[in-house]
Parts: sequence; C-alpha cells; structure tokens
Amino acid sequence: MDPDDEPDHDPRDGPDDRDGARGGRGRAVVVGASSAIGAAVAHRLHRGGWSVEAWGRDPASWTRSLPPCVRRRVDVTRREDVEEALERGRGPLTTLVYAAGLFDWADTDRADPGTWDELFEVNLTAAARVARLAAPALLRAAPSSLVLLGSTAAHRAFAHNAAYVASKHGLLGLADAVRADLSAAGVAVSIVNPGMVAAGASLLSDRGREDPQSLLRADDVAEAVHYAAAAPPHVCVSRLDLLPRSG
Repeated sequence: MDPDDEPDHDPRDGPDDRDGARGGRGRAVVVGASSAIGAAVAHRLHRGGWSVEAWGRDPASWTRSLPPCVRRRVDVTRREDVEEALERGRGPLTTLVYAAGLFDWADTDRADPGTWDELFEVNLTAAARVARLAAPALLRAAPSSLVLLGSTAAHRAFAHNAAYVASKHGLLGLADAVRADLSAAGVAVSIVNPGMVAAGASLLSDRGREDPQSLLRADDVAEAVHYAAAAPPHVCVSRLDLLPRSG
C-alpha cells in the first residue's frame, strides 16, 4: 500500500483548509474515489465538512482531481488492504461511501467468465467485506452512516449486463440486511441508485453516445450521497433513486 499523499488543492472546494478547520463531521472514507463519481462524492463531502480519506486501487487514476485529503491505494478485493487502511485512519469514522464498481456490456452467452468473476468480487463481495470490517468503527462513532452506491439495476433487469444487474440486486439486499443489524445502534445504512450517468460505461451506451447531456452528472449522484450522509441522527435515507428527467 502506498504512503499517504496530499493532492493539489482544487478551487471548487473554496479555501484550502489544511489548518484543520475541516473535519467537523468526522472522517469520511470514499471507496472508489478514483472514479468520476467517487471523486465527485469526495469533493461534496469535503465541502460538507468531513475530513475525507480517498481509497482507490489504480495509481494511474490518482491524477484525477480530488479535494485536499488523505489518499490510500487500497485493493478492496484484498482483506489485508482493507484492514490496514482502516487501522491507519485518523479520527472517528462517521461516514463510509462504497462507490467502487465494475460494469460489463455482454450477452450472457458471450460474456467472459473471468470478467464476471471480477465484477462480482468488486461490486458485491468486496462491498460486503468493507461493510463488515468497517462496522465496528462506524458503531463506535455512531451516529454514523454507510452509503452504498447502487444502480437502478438494483431493482430492474436489463439486457446485455446480467452480471451487473445481479451484483446490484445483491448490493440492495446487503444494504437492507446490514441496516437491520446496525440501525438500532445508530448506523444509518443507505443505498443510492442512479440511472445512467455521463461517466464510465454509460457513455458507451447508445444514449450516452447520442445525447450525453440528457444523462445524470457525477455531481448529481454526489449530492444524493451527501443528502443521505448528512441526514439528522433520527433519520435514515434507506433508498434513494435518481433518474434523468427524460426517463
């Protein structure tokens, strides 16, 4: 795992708060922060007053703009990476956002089995692993929140991406079951389900190529995550679905 690294300040975040003024809401870990959506979530939580810790497994992606924060190279498919990163964290873990994910455009009879194995590992198995290993820290810091980034595929089926649909259905079940276990102790568990976003695999769809402006933005998803994470202690945003207005 790489040492902590401080990125350059981004003007979207306002004044650079390296003097410790931030962090009033505690520490927020954003898993998958090297993606467009993950980076947008990191920015939004930073602006909302969290001390952000960004996790990602692709060193080349760390050139993406992030707010001032601790960055850790973490492969969430490796239990030891997750355990070490959680142990090294500083301050109460009040929010954890799981935004890591893979996508595959392929019919079932033509899909690569290895790609499906990796997709399930990142989208569901690793999400469960991170939730399990972070649960004690979230309980200690309660009231706290766990936000999982799902998809409209969590409750609908689409052609050409059976593995993705199945993984997101599983993630919805994970969110509901973890909420049942932890909510009474003060941990709010939310799942945010966006439709097509103008980032990543959605840009390869017919609509993404023909009319990307009609899709959701990464910042839209980040606002929804912030809404869930910033809810009052007596409120749990259990499920939040986002769709482009045009359907």
